[in-house]
Amino acid sequence: MSDRSETSVTSGEDSKGRIEQIAEAALRLFARYGYKRTSMDDIAREAGVARATLYLHFKGKDDVFRAMLAGLGGRVETRCREALATPGPFSERLAALMEAHHGTAFAAFSAGEHLGELKAVMVAIAGAELAAFEATFVSFARQLFEEAEARGEIAIARSGLALETLIATLTRAAAGAKYGDQPSCEHYLVRLREVATVFAAAVAPPASARS
Repeated sequence: MSDRSETSVTSGEDSKGRIEQIAEAALRLFARYGYKRTSMDDIAREAGVARATLYLHFKGKDDVFRAMLAGLGGRVETRCREALATPGPFSERLAALMEAHHGTAFAAFSAGEHLGELKAVMVAIAGAELAAFEATFVSFARQLFEEAEARGEIAIARSGLALETLIATLTRAAAGAKYGDQPSCEHYLVRLREVATVFAAAVAPPASARS
């Protein structure tokens, strides 16, 4: 009985590792060639697995895409947790959070010129995964703002917006930082830091409260 249990655990771990391996390979291909131009055969070759192995875990490319997005979301969540623990003033922690979430996602997909297509695919076939990904930033941003206000670092009311509206506007600003000629990853991070600086200034407490 013990042997069967250990075999089952090992098999489950192997399966999880193989799924992650395939999802990471798919991410590289989707970023490089887009969704339509990437085939299941391409994914199998990039992942270094047999086609039969690929279909053992996924019914088709849509399933691979959803797993890819979920896997990226998991990595981003880990980085967001690390960002919240970053020492320093509020503006730096906000910038670190934006880089961890929006910057990581941009870096993952910016190898090619397929951001528009991939976002459309996300909306069409991976709505739940996309919503979870976006909710990650909202959750961590709310925690960051609320904890900073509790420590007297910021005053949310100074922005003139409710916290949920403030975070939604922050999210739109991060998306807007991609507009125009597609920036490099480095340039996008600079833009995110600029956005963080502006929003931190908007919730800075009065000088009398800081003195």
